[in-house]
Amino acid sequence: MKLQKLKICNFRSFKNEEIFEFDELNGLIGANSTGKSSALLALCKLFSENSSERTISKKDFFQVEPEKNRYLYIEAVLQTNIGPTETPLFFEHYVVDNQGESPYLRIRLEATWEDDGTIEGAIDSRIYFITCPEDEEIHEANKMSANRNVLNKIRVIYVPALRNPNLQLKNVSGSMMNRIMRGINWSDDTKASIKNLINDLNDVTASEKGIVILQEAIKNKWGKYQSDKRYSKASLVFNSDNVESALTKAEVIFSSQEGEGYSSIDDMGDGHRSLFYISIIESFLDIEEKINTEESEGYKKSIDLSPPLLTILAVEEPENHIAPHLLGKLLLKLRNVSKKENAQVVLTSHSSAIIKRISPNEIRYLRLDVESQSTKVKSISLPEEEIYADEYKFVKEAVTAYPELYFSKLVILGEGDSEELILSKFFEINGGNVDISEISVVPLGGRFVNHFWRLLADLEIPYITLLDLDRERSGGGWGRIKYALTQLIARGYNRDEILQLADGNVMSEETFLRMHNWDVANIKCMESWITRLENYGIFFSSPLDIDFLMLEIFEDSYKYILSENEGPRLKIDGESKPIKELGDELFESKEYNSRIKDSVHATLKKEGGKGDTYTDIQQKLMIWYNYFFLGRGKPTTHISMFANIDEEKLKKSTPEVIKKIITKANHILTGDVQDE
Repeated sequence: MKLQKLKICNFRSFKNEEIFEFDELNGLIGANSTGKSSALLALCKLFSENSSERTISKKDFFQVEPEKNRYLYIEAVLQTNIGPTETPLFFEHYVVDNQGESPYLRIRLEATWEDDGTIEGAIDSRIYFITCPEDEEIHEANKMSANRNVLNKIRVIYVPALRNPNLQLKNVSGSMMNRIMRGINWSDDTKASIKNLINDLNDVTASEKGIVILQEAIKNKWGKYQSDKRYSKASLVFNSDNVESALTKAEVIFSSQEGEGYSSIDDMGDGHRSLFYISIIESFLDIEEKINTEESEGYKKSIDLSPPLLTILAVEEPENHIAPHLLGKLLLKLRNVSKKENAQVVLTSHSSAIIKRISPNEIRYLRLDVESQSTKVKSISLPEEEIYADEYKFVKEAVTAYPELYFSKLVILGEGDSEELILSKFFEINGGNVDISEISVVPLGGRFVNHFWRLLADLEIPYITLLDLDRERSGGGWGRIKYALTQLIARGYNRDEILQLADGNVMSEETFLRMHNWDVANIKCMESWITRLENYGIFFSSPLDIDFLMLEIFEDSYKYILSENEGPRLKIDGESKPIKELGDELFESKEYNSRIKDSVHATLKKEGGKGDTYTDIQQKLMIWYNYFFLGRGKPTTHISMFANIDEEKLKKSTPEVIKKIITKANHILTGDVQDE
């Protein structure tokens, strides 16, 4: 049995019905106060072993004033693989939509609150089995009261963010360890041996002088108070004379491999206690599996327990108290728990280190709708794996590598590492009121940017895109502009507005389909379309890419980072010389002109143009572009330049496109943005 869905309506921050779909392990993420903890508490209201966690109170209802009556429901849908010949515990409650399909179970908590003049109000809550399919309206005849003894076969173990694992790690009453210890089928010989040892312990301690004094004091004083012969004699013993009572004080202790000294759970740090907490829960689940195996194979059970059919481990912020290097180990333990047939794991987290270890398919993104002040739940949209195999793999790996985008107020999508480094630097010195910590600059590659647009739009996270124009490169220039326009239309933007021409007419479909073949030399027209796309948050590093753009503006600063023997060289009259050291002879040589042509070809690549749309200065600069950015590491080159330039000079010469992006980001983050 596995939890398949959880439906929540009017519970805490959930106003309208929101549906969670669950796998073996799922991560609930989102900003603070978006409903992550409430989702875990909703599970507790149905299946917690702790009765206090199942109680519905006034604060559990979505707060709508000044309503006099409120209503909420929480419904769990559980999938089962029970065979048709078996008679499972929930047989009469199962629902089957169609012949041949697997049965499922619907368990629904309904509660009402009425203002009766008291502080808490009048609250009535009940749990039912719902016996009609999900797509049908629920009538009273479809509700069967759920007995708690039956519901206890589904268990939620809730681990809150502020946790005290000692209560579960020690053998306290009500803990998992206590139940297992009490359920052990002790042999008669073992019971007798322990009873004799306990009696010997009491005999030895009773002869100690200090104990004798304490015993006499208790006996004498008690004799003056009591009048019931049944309780006339008070004796001090350190344990009872039966094994069950003796073991209620049992607890886990730790020692080194060398066996020197012992430590208790109280001696451990919070991080190790949290890790051990998860570890011991995993151990108990193993024990329960073994109990089921013994029973199914006809053996006498070693422990007299009837384990739940399903345990849902609900962990809030597992990263709390854990050192970063241990988070991977922690998540591996949680993953191991989730793979058990009788267990699932649901966790909440704000940690990128946790989220990057969870598949995007397992993420459930929660956000608070500003207008209704209620929680909305989203799954992560990835390309169809069967249809877009390469895109699916790329997007999945990219999102896993940059999980911080889930927690951002704004995402800037760039082509690669250069954009991430350069934009972060200019935001730092130009951002003003823009906090760069609220922005994720994510290098995700231009070729699949449409999938990221869809993902971020579905999650309702604002985004800006910076693409390379790649003028005269294959697929660049008009091809890039056409691609951006096509994806905007696919995202639902008005085609007539996007493709409106200067004369007021709308571009025909035939003309639009040929756009990538338009004359690349018509730079003025190209720039007008680039300006239009900026209105939709799509910007271009023009004329080539952000590296070339930076080199144009900060040419001297990049050259300054080179040592004496570094830089492109030119062979003249059989002698190799650094280009930066050549004077007029350089510009008059045939070798230099030949080198320019080679560099243009290398920059624009095999299927690219001849560089006719670039100025003479830009063509000469391509020699240096090749050296810095095609022959060396891009991030290293940019970092070295930033380290050797005056910050005021850098700020003064900020590229125009980056200024526009910063302005756009400022508008988005302050809420001063108009619908496009």
